[in-house]
Order: sequence, then structure tokens, then C-alpha cells
Amino acid sequence: MQHAQPNSPPIVVNLHGLTIAFQAPDQPLKDRFEQVYGHLPRQTGGEPDITIDWHIHQHPAAPPPPPGMPSLAETPLVSYYGAGDLVVVRLPKYGLVAVDLANSRLIGAVTRLCLEAYGVFEDVLMIALAPLYRRRGWFPLHAFAALAPNGRAALITGHIGSGKTTTGLALMNAGWKLLSNDSPLLRLTNHQVEVLAYPGQLSAFDDSLARFDTLKRFIPTDPEPEALNLLAPAGPQKRVFRAEDVFTEPWASTGLAGGVFFPQVVPGLNQSELVPVPPTKAALELVPQAIEGWDKATVPPSLHLVRTLVEQAPCFILRLSPQVEQLAGVISRGMRA
Repeated sequence: MQHAQPNSPPIVVNLHGLTIAFQAPDQPLKDRFEQVYGHLPRQTGGEPDITIDWHIHQHPAAPPPPPGMPSLAETPLVSYYGAGDLVVVRLPKYGLVAVDLANSRLIGAVTRLCLEAYGVFEDVLMIALAPLYRRRGWFPLHAFAALAPNGRAALITGHIGSGKTTTGLALMNAGWKLLSNDSPLLRLTNHQVEVLAYPGQLSAFDDSLARFDTLKRFIPTDPEPEALNLLAPAGPQKRVFRAEDVFTEPWASTGLAGGVFFPQVVPGLNQSELVPVPPTKAALELVPQAIEGWDKATVPPSLHLVRTLVEQAPCFILRLSPQVEQLAGVISRGMRA
């Protein structure tokens, strides 16, 4: 395998005025960063706002956490350790990343599985960058975000299997623009919640792709036997593709929040429908998708943003029928003008 030299120039991109420099001695890491973030404007000259130095860890599991560093939060999937301005994020299967809050720098060792499992590279990078984003007043939300023709952003949030991705793809298929597949950034601008685009590839299960003539081509006609892909997680796999490979000029940059939608698949329903959700209940639903409890310094502003969002944008349960062509019209009727 060919590797870039350690002194090769970093990839420097501009994300809404924030410059991010990605450096790695391993070419597969730089290729993946380029694949996901490459459509952003390039930046030349000056010091970057955030520096990322990653390399591929040569062992199948992540390095151990630093000895003696206090634990901030521990789960089977991700754990946080911290002391002063240093936060260490450990994902046992995927890597260890040290986040220097004072100098806006990420230093990480990621496993090969981080590149081989779908969507993991993007997730690990977002998890590590999120503390830095929050300290700039940008708050990631786990949601699909799309920009309506009226310039307002729809936020579609829910757990795996709720219909979030299918709904988002239906909007794009109807001509809406993509703000984010998974992690839009929210900020307050003139006391209004603004949704900032965030890079990422699209991904969907085969049953979602099969609903759209434009996306059926991503379903393999002769899939590789699962036994040959020993590193893949068990069960059905999402297909990953770039928005640019399907839609013409698919990206938007920003939009004011116009509605929050919690999709639910309802068997036997003929027409998708909206059920209003009171702001207090909507806020409770959004908290797990928007707030990291371990990052105590940013919890108050995160809560304030969530409260502002549900007060400004109508919130609905989106009861889904199989008729995906209805969804753009249904959601438009619930959006704030």
C-alpha cells in the first residue's frame, strides 16, 4: 500500500469561514477526508483554525486510554476522558483521539476498521470535532437536514429504522437541497436558529433505495457473499454514495430552521400525516440528539438553543406511509413560512 510522506502538505478546507487542516502519513486517510470534505472550498495561506493529525493504528483495537486520566463518561461504544483542556475520545473498535481544546488540535490513531466500516470515519471525526464546534457556538444535531424551496430548513431526526433517511431522500428527490445527511450544525444568528450545512456522504438501506428510481442503481444485482466481508457488521448494510453522483448541484449552505419532524413508520397508512408535538415534549425528544452531558461547559448553551429551536420551528410526529412521493408536500405544509 502506498503512503503519503509525513511532510506532505495537509488538506485545508473552509467550512463556513472555519479553516480545517487534515494531515496524515497514510494516504487512505487523506483519500477518505478528500472524499467526504473535498467539495468544500480550499484554503491557502494563514494558520488553520483547527488542525487534525491522524494516522492508522497498526492493531485491530484502539489504543488504551491514557493512564491516570479521569473518566468523564464511559459506554461500550465511546468513552471520554479529560483533564483541563485535554479531552481524549476512545472508540474501542475504531480509534483514540486526543482533543486539545486550547489549541484546537486533534491527534488521533484510528484502526483500519474505521475506514472499512461504512460511515465510521465521518462519525469518529464529528465526535472528535464536536467539542471544538460547540465552543464556537455551533451545535451538532443528529438529524437529516434539507433546504425547502422557500429557503427554510427541515430537520428530520429519529433513531435507526424510524424512516429518517427515506424521508430525507424523498425531499432531495423532489428538488430540495441537502444541508446534512446526519449532523447539521445549529447556531443562533440574530436570535434565530440557523442550520449550517455539514459534509457527509449519503447512505441508505436497500429497502429505502428501492423506493426511488434514481437510487435503485446503488443496490447490487449480484451482492458479494457476506462471508467474504468478515469486517462488516452483521445484518443488512447501508449503501454509501455521494449526493453529487445522483442529484444536480445538491448542496445548500445554510437556512433558518423551518420545522422539526420525528418520523414514524406506520404500517397500513395510505397518506403520510403530521401530528403536532408541543414544544416541551419536542425539546425532551431532541436533548439526546443534541447534547453531550459529559461536556458540562456547553450544556447550558446547548439547552438554550434547543429551547429556542422548538419555540421558533413547528414540531411534528411524521407518520409515514409507503408513498414517498407525498412526503415533500406533507412536510412543506408543516414548515414555517
